[in-house]
Amino acid sequence: MSGVCDNLIKQGIVPSCDDPIVPGIEQKGVMMNRADIDFGTTAFNSTRKNIIETLALKSGKKAYEVVVMGSNPFTGTNTVLATGTYRNTFTNTVNLVVLDNGPDVCANVIDGLANGEFVVILENKFKGLNKEENPGDAAFQVYGWYQGLKPAELSNDKYSEETDGGWLVSLQEAKVPKSALFLFKTDYETTAAAVATLTKDAVGG
Repeated sequence: MSGVCDNLIKQGIVPSCDDPIVPGIEQKGVMMNRADIDFGTTAFNSTRKNIIETLALKSGKKAYEVVVMGSNPFTGTNTVLATGTYRNTFTNTVNLVVLDNGPDVCANVIDGLANGEFVVILENKFKGLNKEENPGDAAFQVYGWYQGLKPAELSNDKYSEETDGGWLVSLQEAKVPKSALFLFKTDYETTAAAVATLTKDAVGG
């Protein structure tokens, strides 16, 4: 029937013995203003609709590196089911800390976070590198693509042992239609290079 989505599972639910999942996120991610993305040039995989193959920014725009140190970087980052009246969706949360409270950081980062919409790319420790097909396609996960990540919490506790007097940041994206989006093109190395390119100084604009 036209207009009815396919809501069926399409493969068995079994753990991989050759490439077992591991928890966690790498310390380095990438954040960009959602308004800076050139959605017109975005290319999704032709058959795997939760994989973005090409993500480009508008002329003169760039993304920014986000580094969270410690043994559990981006702690609290998660995706949960949100039950709706007619359709269930997902809510993405990305948590980070800003270990600074200087005037430049407050003006250029915190004030922008307070009212902006963002897209974040984080690298999972589980990358799927030992798969026979598309090794590395689980590495780079994209948050904020559909609705934009918006501030749920920005707090600065001068005596916080967690932030050492810096900022605790929690960004949230609601009403997300897919459980996850990934950035992947060809292989892990090619995708990692594409992510790194996003943070290079922009030309033009």
